[in-house]
Amino acid sequence: MTSNHSYLSSINPTIKLATHLLLMFLLMAVTNPLTTLAVWIFVLIIGISIGGWRLPYLVKVLLPYIFLFVFVFWMRAAFGKGEHVIMEWAWFRVTEESLRNGLTISLRMLGFVTIGLLFTSTTDLNLFIMSLIKQCRLSPKWAYGFLAGFRCIPMFQEELAQIKEAHRIRGYKYNGSWRAFIRYAVPLLTQAIRRSERMAIAMEARGFTGTRDRTYYRSPTIAKRDYIYFGTVIIIASIIIYSITINR
Repeated sequence: MTSNHSYLSSINPTIKLATHLLLMFLLMAVTNPLTTLAVWIFVLIIGISIGGWRLPYLVKVLLPYIFLFVFVFWMRAAFGKGEHVIMEWAWFRVTEESLRNGLTISLRMLGFVTIGLLFTSTTDLNLFIMSLIKQCRLSPKWAYGFLAGFRCIPMFQEELAQIKEAHRIRGYKYNGSWRAFIRYAVPLLTQAIRRSERMAIAMEARGFTGTRDRTYYRSPTIAKRDYIYFGTVIIIASIIIYSITINR
C-alpha cells in the first residue's frame, strides 16, 4: 500500500478510512441499481479528480472485477426469484426482480472494490500506521507488529520464487499438491521465525518497549481539509442517494 502523491494522499488516513467506511455503509443501504451506479460514478470522479487516477490505471485494475461483476449479475439474474418473468429457458428463469437484484448486488460489489482502491492507492502504509497510533490510540506493539507483517509479504514472495527456482534446477517434480505445499511451507516458516527473532532483537536493542510515551519521526495530525473531505463526500453521496430515491 503506497501513496500516489495526489491531493487525496494528503488527507489524514484515519479520516479517509472513516469516510470510505461510512460511504460503504451508505452503499449497503441502497436497494436499487440506478442509485448504486450513481454512487460508483461519484467515487470514480473522486479518484480521477483528486485521487490521481488515470484511465489506463483504471482499466488495468478494474478489468478483472468487471468479469466478476458479469458473473455475479448473471448468477443472480438467471437463478433469482420473482413474479414478472422476462425469459424462461431450461433451468434459467430471468425475472424483473432478479435482474434488479443482480444489478444492485454486482454494482455494489464493484463500488466496494473502487472505494477500497481509492483508499489503498492514495495512502502510505507507514503514515497509516502512525495515524492509527495517534488518532485511534492503537497500541504501538500492535501497530509495529502489523507494519512488520506487511513489510514481510514482499520478502515471502521473493523467497518463494527463489525456492521454486532452486527446486526446478534440482529437477524436483510435483507429485502432489500437498507434498509441494509442505516442501515450500517448511523453509518459508523457518525463515519467518528467524526473521521475527531478528526483528525483535533489533527493536529491543533500539529501545522499543511498546509504550505510548515516545517520540515519532512522523506524527500525522487532523487538519481543516480532512474535515472538509469527510463532510463533502458524505453530504454529496447522501444527496445522490436521497434525490434518486425520492424521484423514483
